Amino acid sequence: MRHAACILIVLSLGAGCAARTKQVAPAAAPAAQAAPAPESTYPTPVEAAPTRPTGYADVNTDNSLISNGSVTATSDKLLSTASGLRREVYRLGGRVYMERVHFREPDDEVTDDASVATYRVKILPRLLPDLLDWLGTHATITVQDVSSIIAMESEADASIVRVDVQRRLDEIRAQLGDPNLDPQIRASLDQERARLTGAAMADPNAMADNTKRVAVLDIRLETPRRRDPYAQGKLLGHARGSLINVGVLGASSGSRIGGGVGIGGRSPVSRFEVLGYATSAMDEKAGVTLTVGAGGYSKALGGGNRRTFNPYLGARLGYSYIQASYFTVAAEVGLELFKERGVLWSVSARPMGLLGKESMSAVEVGSSIGLAF
Repeated sequence: MRHAACILIVLSLGAGCAARTKQVAPAAAPAAQAAPAPESTYPTPVEAAPTRPTGYADVNTDNSLISNGSVTATSDKLLSTASGLRREVYRLGGRVYMERVHFREPDDEVTDDASVATYRVKILPRLLPDLLDWLGTHATITVQDVSSIIAMESEADASIVRVDVQRRLDEIRAQLGDPNLDPQIRASLDQERARLTGAAMADPNAMADNTKRVAVLDIRLETPRRRDPYAQGKLLGHARGSLINVGVLGASSGSRIGGGVGIGGRSPVSRFEVLGYATSAMDEKAGVTLTVGAGGYSKALGGGNRRTFNPYLGARLGYSYIQASYFTVAAEVGLELFKERGVLWSVSARPMGLLGKESMSAVEVGSSIGLAF
């Protein structure tokens, strides 16, 4: 009995150890993840930023180009456009190497001292169309002269080959990522990848293109030039038809028809004018007035820059002979009906004071045609 009890005790202890061993047995190790395919040591080319159709320099999109040129544009808002241009150049990764801004408040006079901003910028050739697009959107390009040339044909050839090699390496990497790939095919792809990568690294021409080349662009921003209504003329010759009513505030008055010529500048009032008047009766003598004048436009009413309906004011001093000699003082109120390409047509009225032994008043109305020369 004692031996039987010992045998039972030994069997019980063995069964307990076996159960404990089964409970603490470690879980099966997770399946080992497939090692990632080694990355190619061949550099991936930087893709160009997407560009919109520009119409200006779409061909200048390769970093291997040598690009330079100049652009002139006009903008009504010169300062804000110039500031925006600088920000756009730096946003695209370029630099401003020279800047000069000359600004003056616009006035109502035609002048050669116009506002202008000039820049010399450098930027990657592939981003040049983006800059020209921006400039064409925010200003009006009036002159453009931009040229580009490949530095070396071998660089362009190498760039084309490199893109093709990189495309094939990407395909191989994708195939090797398949865990169920046949081992023989995997070995063949590994050999091809090693061959392509080694050849690219061994061939100096494979990396011949120099991505540090930049496009150099001179940019000139101007305010739009005001169209010269006098067609670049400095003086105006006037021919005037006139009707004068003498003695309008006296007991008797009379009218005379006349005409004459004058010469002047950009002022609407001719500087010097000679008018002759016919007689209205047999016992009268012909009349004449010789006067000098000055005048100007109302800035509140367009400053004379419109092509039609420009009001103006002026004054005249001089000599008149109408049955007697008089010192003449006159005001002038006029309206330019038409002003285009060196031709001016205006109408005006002149209240006049004729000062002499027997002073009297007069009103002269007339129309003038002026030609610039």
